[in-house]
Amino acid sequence: MDLLLELSCRVNRLLPRASQECRGSDTAYSDWEYETGRNVFLEHFGSGRLEGLRLLDAACGLGGKTAWYAEAGAASVTGLDFEPANVAQGTRFAAAHGVADRVRFVVGDAVRLPFGDGAFDALTATDAMEHFADPASALVELGRVVRPGGRVWLTFPPFHSPNGAHLYDYVTIPWCQDLLPRKVLYGTLRRAIEDAARTREGGDAAAWVETTYREHVEFFETGVNGMTIDRFHAIVRATPGLRLLHVAYQPPKFRFLAPLTRIPGVREYVTGLVVAELVRT
Repeated sequence: MDLLLELSCRVNRLLPRASQECRGSDTAYSDWEYETGRNVFLEHFGSGRLEGLRLLDAACGLGGKTAWYAEAGAASVTGLDFEPANVAQGTRFAAAHGVADRVRFVVGDAVRLPFGDGAFDALTATDAMEHFADPASALVELGRVVRPGGRVWLTFPPFHSPNGAHLYDYVTIPWCQDLLPRKVLYGTLRRAIEDAARTREGGDAAAWVETTYREHVEFFETGVNGMTIDRFHAIVRATPGLRLLHVAYQPPKFRFLAPLTRIPGVREYVTGLVVAELVRT
């Protein structure tokens, strides 16, 4: 096991880490959400789809994409997130982008949405299905608050995708959640955090390592629900009042792998992003 850990750590150090620039501040992260949210929506759902809509952005994060939805023509946008700090940052970001009059933010849980039936014309939940503690109940609630004929736009990375562990800030080995035993995975994570601590300035490095390590392990254990493509389809089929109109499987980075996403089983491992459009019947 120690030999495997040493090999894993060595490979992990050789692979390039994702840029940490968007982690530099709340505003930087909101900016990143704004850019990625816009790009994903335009690529997969098209322009003009938001015009005049009452939109709910469920699990809105720090409000970057929420503000873009208002800029793209939505009549009103409600951003909902579990974390009060995210709601506060989203409110600031919307004001900075001049859309505060059409955007509001609410603290809430997707399993118990504080809205009436059919309160919205459409709904987005991007990078969210893999984090809901009870995704089946969450999808029922999401469908409930959309009017009949309204759309539900979802995106999420499946668990067995190359970065499905959501540990990519420190563990860069693709499919690490499948390839590495938990002891080796967590050992690699700790070593990578210790390496990062050597480049930090000021503060208690040992305390930072422990805090960062515990946060990432806890997030992997409780914040990632293991959502697979097959499980998602099973949940959709079992959800009354929602019908799947379209689903696409986007490979991570290498688009030439797209034909492999047509193969059941294989698609779980070569899909970087699942993109789905549903309608409230």
